[in-house]
Amino acid sequence: NMNFNEVIAARANQIMGLAQDAPGGVTANDHVNLAQSTNDCVPTGIKIACVLAWPALQEAAQLLIKALEAKGRETTDILRTGRTCMQAAQPMTYGQLFGGYASMVSRALQDVERAVHGLCTVPMGGTAIGTGLGAPEGYREVIEEALSESLGLEIECAANAFDGMQSADGFARMSAELRNLAAACAKIAADLVILSSDGASGIGEILLPAVQPGSSIMAGKVNPVMPMSIQQISMIVQGQDLTVSLAAQAGQMEINHFEPAMAQALFTQMALLTAGLPQFAESCIAGLKVDEARSYENLARSFAVSTVFLRALGYKKVAGLAKRAQLEGRPLSEIAAEEGLLDADQLRDVLRGATGA
Repeated sequence: NMNFNEVIAARANQIMGLAQDAPGGVTANDHVNLAQSTNDCVPTGIKIACVLAWPALQEAAQLLIKALEAKGRETTDILRTGRTCMQAAQPMTYGQLFGGYASMVSRALQDVERAVHGLCTVPMGGTAIGTGLGAPEGYREVIEEALSESLGLEIECAANAFDGMQSADGFARMSAELRNLAAACAKIAADLVILSSDGASGIGEILLPAVQPGSSIMAGKVNPVMPMSIQQISMIVQGQDLTVSLAAQAGQMEINHFEPAMAQALFTQMALLTAGLPQFAESCIAGLKVDEARSYENLARSFAVSTVFLRALGYKKVAGLAKRAQLEGRPLSEIAAEEGLLDADQLRDVLRGATGA
């Protein structure tokens, strides 16, 4: 704070053609810091910096949301196996999967936005400890208006300056919502890693764009580098959230001395997400393809069809089919077709009807 004050004072004297220590010149303490303190200026500056960084992060996340929504529309009719506990559960579509992802990120983004609005309440006017000693009457109203006008934001001073000076809950809330946004994106990334596992030994339903040679020793290998990049960004963001949480609770008496650590953590979180989410959208989501035939094959061969068959064939018949399928090591749907219960078209119709799409 005082470094800024000294630079501003020096520049003011330079403009006026005065030596730095000339009588009648501008001084860092008496003039630039008038009615202010490091203790109310620094947290205000950190809050405003986060608010100003928000539009870029918002745009980055919206690019990802739009990419997920577009992929959902593109894959709206592709059947897949819904999985719980990494086991086949019930049929759904890839459109539903990507639509759910888009909604999840959108919700997390809205929560971040609410936290950003909270940062527009600042402790200016509290001066050193919240009493406002050194600030003239009416200063809070003047500084509110000046900050709002110069920044194009709706800035307001904390209703209770003592609360505003000592509490870091605004920073903790912002960090927590950034953590949640990162966690949502990492969850999507983790799913894509699994779904893109090679068709010979894994699920193999999603084909990710190759953004670089996959391996220095295994020719033709395509690694899920973009999803894994997002996972690592999320790890860092969540680690920084712990830093903010620890710093927020470490405040002592009338102020929190650990705001620089919180500032560094918040700026890192926002910068990583702002840079990473558009890359994830453009270099991964937009270009990925779903192997429709493979996805349907996995579904038709899975025991996810057993719950769907209950309505069409009844419990007793399905139980018998399931028992035979286990004994013979064959798909339940294949045995049902063999017994003339459902042909291929009927099977597809039954599975699609179960998705609710």
